[in-house]
Amino acid sequence: MPSPTTENPPPAPERTDSSASEAPKLPPPPNPSSDPALAVLESDSPRTEPQLSNDIFKLTPRAALKLLSMGVEALVLVTGDIPPTPPPTSPTMPHMRGMQLEKDIIKRSNSEKDLARMRKQAESASMSTHSSSSATSAASQPIDGVRLRASPSPALDPITSPEPFTIIGENSQPLNLQHGAITRKFYSKKPPPISIEDYLSRLHRFCPMSTAVYLATSLYIHRLAVDERAIPVTRRNAHRLLLAGLRVAMKALEDLSYPHSKMAKVGGVSELELARLEISFCFLTNFELVVSEAILRDHCDVLRQGSSWSVLRQKVPILTLNNKNLAKASAAEGR
Repeated sequence: MPSPTTENPPPAPERTDSSASEAPKLPPPPNPSSDPALAVLESDSPRTEPQLSNDIFKLTPRAALKLLSMGVEALVLVTGDIPPTPPPTSPTMPHMRGMQLEKDIIKRSNSEKDLARMRKQAESASMSTHSSSSATSAASQPIDGVRLRASPSPALDPITSPEPFTIIGENSQPLNLQHGAITRKFYSKKPPPISIEDYLSRLHRFCPMSTAVYLATSLYIHRLAVDERAIPVTRRNAHRLLLAGLRVAMKALEDLSYPHSKMAKVGGVSELELARLEISFCFLTNFELVVSEAILRDHCDVLRQGSSWSVLRQKVPILTLNNKNLAKASAAEGR
């Protein structure tokens, strides 16, 4: 029986240059910077600025909210952590003694006597002048050569006792004490754990407001902190200032407003505290809440120009004490 023969497999064909040249070539790697259809946006800072419209009527509420957030954060960075004014230990301040002395001089008990005496003197003087003028006129003006009898002057009203006048604000505290009591209501014991941007986003999520309300709130706080310097904006009072400003601006500019209980829950305060913050904010602004289109446009231009963004872009330099080169340079300057 013949033994089975093993057949060797045919050898693999050798790769020729023609087959290698027929292989497809890979395309070059993409280069987006060389594509003319793509535009590269260059920015100096990693923060992305919102696209703002030149017309405030076309400005979206989200963009206005971003401007409000950046403006308040800029004020917080500039101000730092300033504690509230402590309550006074004495009823009067040293530099307010002049006002208290003036109030003590004007006493209500003497007001009735002074007014009565002054009124009697004025009425007696008027009666004497009236009688003398009527007598001389009757004696010096005869009619057809006949002198008529002088007619009696009409009787004057009986003198009534004048009522004592009331001194407005006689028993009130000095203005600096009132101002300190109002500003202390916006401070919290510790800075809130939520950031200003997240707090405004929460308010906009559950209680969305219009562009005018956000711009007006930014204008109110800017007036109080920069123009009038009535209250410094810090981490401890920024959230309550924003909540009270938004609440007041909504009532001043809008026809409808959210319920008081809902606004208090979203803002994280009680209803009584929100009412106190709202009243205190009105007194701080001196009830100057009506704003015009021109005022809002000017304030929006100030925010758009980067007055608040430039503060946030500034980086605080870090000083290292272990820098040998710095030590050598200072030693060389000392020599």
